[in-house]
Amino acid sequence: MVFYFRNDYRKFFQLCKDRLPLGLDIIKGRSFCFECLMPLKWMDLIPIVSYFMLKGRCRYCQRRISLWYPLFETFSGCLLVFMIVNEKQVLKALLIYLLIMDFITVSLIDLQWQIIPDETILLEIILVILLSFYIKIPLLDRIIGMLAVSIPMLLMNHCISESFGGGDIKLMIVSGYLLGWKQIVLAFIIAVLTGGLYASYLLLCKKVQRQSHMAFGGFLCFGVLISLFWGRQLLRIYGL
Repeated sequence: MVFYFRNDYRKFFQLCKDRLPLGLDIIKGRSFCFECLMPLKWMDLIPIVSYFMLKGRCRYCQRRISLWYPLFETFSGCLLVFMIVNEKQVLKALLIYLLIMDFITVSLIDLQWQIIPDETILLEIILVILLSFYIKIPLLDRIIGMLAVSIPMLLMNHCISESFGGGDIKLMIVSGYLLGWKQIVLAFIIAVLTGGLYASYLLLCKKVQRQSHMAFGGFLCFGVLISLFWGRQLLRIYGL
């Protein structure tokens, strides 16, 4: 079940998560139930409220609606308030919020489908360009940052087939421009460490085979966000 209200940013990211992997249009067309394919009425699209009005079920086929949707709406609304309260520059807060929401969308799609849609990368490019006016990093550092991680990832793909997906590499190119070379390298290290710990857990619990492919986009997004918020402090600790 997909709920989408055109003027609600929270619904938009939910819609992207559900439609992009299936190649469905995220701009045109009415929202519909993915089970019975019936178009949804406006009263079915009110964030959080509609879920409780419908008692967590589709109006038409009575299939249960995942609790994920109201939880995601609540989380995203609280996150927006938190960002605006804690960031003096409202526009910067809004841009970072949208970047976080884009990264959550990337992580969820990659986890389920093991792809990173180009549309999510395009949104990141727009947000990074706008954020670059607020985050002061020398242009040379940004250019090196675009290559510092993406080139090694490409080289690793030549040595070990499909080590990283094309979406992972694009994500790091754009994020490298945002963070500069020091912080993007830090972001990649964080991603490798957290991804490695998670992979070890899966192997120890015998939930995957050693040769299984693991979605890495979410770990990259996590590393980028950690580096964005606390990267300079972490680098300063190590005298970098």
